[in-house]
Amino acid sequence: MIARNSPRLPVYSGGPVIGGRAVPYGSGELPADFGRRLVRLKQASGLTWFEFSEVLGVELKQVLRWRKGTEPCGGAYHSLVRLAAWIPGGLDILMGEDFLAPIRKERRNATQAHTTQKS
Repeated sequence: MIARNSPRLPVYSGGPVIGGRAVPYGSGELPADFGRRLVRLKQASGLTWFEFSEVLGVELKQVLRWRKGTEPCGGAYHSLVRLAAWIPGGLDILMGEDFLAPIRKERRNATQAHTTQKS
């Protein structure tokens, strides 16, 4: 476990900061309704369950276990997040609409600041 005062994860506004951005607590946890979200992600992908499992590099039975509540881990979790990133709105479907909200807000603010500077 990394200490809260670790130089690798500086504490800012009550939470760790990575790359200058505050990391929300619980950001590594899957939503309670993960199985339902997985179904929605698969539907958004347009793939069959078999194709979906092949793209992720796991057996179909493993994806079916995820639908019933087993959480993916390791490389499978990484593949799932990467696939979600390729699907329009996929990360919102998989992790929740508020998951990327801090990054979107930061980008909006940076764009507004850049636009204001040009004026």
